[in-house]
Amino acid sequence: MAESQTLTRPARNQPGWRAGLLALISPARPRLAQRRGLYAATVAMRIAAAALLAEIGYIHWHVWAEGYKFIHISGPLFLVDGIAGFVLAAAILVWARPLTGLLAAGFNVVTIAGLVISLAVGLFGFHESIHAAYVVESLIIESLAAIILGAWTVIAASAVSR
Repeated sequence: MAESQTLTRPARNQPGWRAGLLALISPARPRLAQRRGLYAATVAMRIAAAALLAEIGYIHWHVWAEGYKFIHISGPLFLVDGIAGFVLAAAILVWARPLTGLLAAGFNVVTIAGLVISLAVGLFGFHESIHAAYVVESLIIESLAAIILGAWTVIAASAVSR
């Protein structure tokens, strides 16, 4: 004999996953100033993330200028990554919203994935070497940036007034 199961729903005053998703992509400014310690930590996270994003932008621009610009398809993508790194670094400082953090973290994850794929099997006909300049540094910096931006985005999304 099967027992009937009832689906539980969140209480009306507790947001569900949709509210969390809306807070994550919300253009609203997070209300972090009320909690002093949290505010200082999130400002430090944003500054660190911006510095890492700028470094990622510089590395991609530098390797593009040093010769990657001649690589078919991948070359222009290095320039795009370089520009995007600087733009996102400025954006995370100027427009501190969960959406900005989500976009910047996504940028880092996609950039890491592209590098790993290029290392493993090649990407667009280009096979990167782990011994090439800035490869290990890029993996470390991009991973740190993704972690910091992910954490900041979650904190900022939880502080958006619903």
